[in-house]
Amino acid sequence: GVPGAAAYARGMSTRVAVFVVSVVAALSVPASADTLAPLYAKLKLRFTVNRPGAKTGWTADGALNPIPLGRQVPPQRGVDFVFPAGTRIDVGAVPACHASDQQVTRTGPSACPPASRIGSGSAGLAFGTTGTLDTKLSVFDGGRRLIIVFTSTAGSVVRVLSGTIKGTHVKSTIPRIVLPGGGEVAVFRLALQLRAAGTSKRPLFRTPRTCPRSGRWTFTYLPRYDPPYGVQRSTSSRSEEHTSELQSLR
Repeated sequence: GVPGAAAYARGMSTRVAVFVVSVVAALSVPASADTLAPLYAKLKLRFTVNRPGAKTGWTADGALNPIPLGRQVPPQRGVDFVFPAGTRIDVGAVPACHASDQQVTRTGPSACPPASRIGSGSAGLAFGTTGTLDTKLSVFDGGRRLIIVFTSTAGSVVRVLSGTIKGTHVKSTIPRIVLPGGGEVAVFRLALQLRAAGTSKRPLFRTPRTCPRSGRWTFTYLPRYDPPYGVQRSTSSRSEEHTSELQSLR
């Protein structure tokens, strides 16, 4: 045969095998490492930018599992959104709305200056066992808190929630709204989009300056319910697409 042909073939076989193994290994890495609490049908928490140390927005998309007709949707008593370690939240990066929750309830979103508006979205509310209502969300920077206004399609305010910002946590205690007959108002679906507010030098949200070796920034969501549900812990992450930046940071 041709001199060296066998050795060349063996070398090619080795390289092909290594290539195949590498491809299979890459395909086997999940795009996310989400863990979902038993009450939830879905939960996705994401930055809108994948670059480390960058100005970013934030999105949340979650929903409970379907509740049988005639049963009360479990009302949340509190929530805690935990951002990835290293996230910077600068509440002074945009003008603040200084209206109280009571003022916003009476006046609506117009109680806050337009420049303080940082997000929007939608939510589904269950009214005891009698029915549901689709609402629109308006989100404002309230200084050390986020103000979330739920309005009907007709524009009337249904409820107002405040989330206190401390470090990488956004926490809220959710007041009860008890209906005639004893049922309560409960959120069963929420989709929220916060824009990349502020400036590049002083953004409202900044992604962590480094990435973990997994290449994933992980959010944790801790909603609190009455027994028997208790705290329904979920995590949400995805593989960030900045491999070269990741390698340069190691």
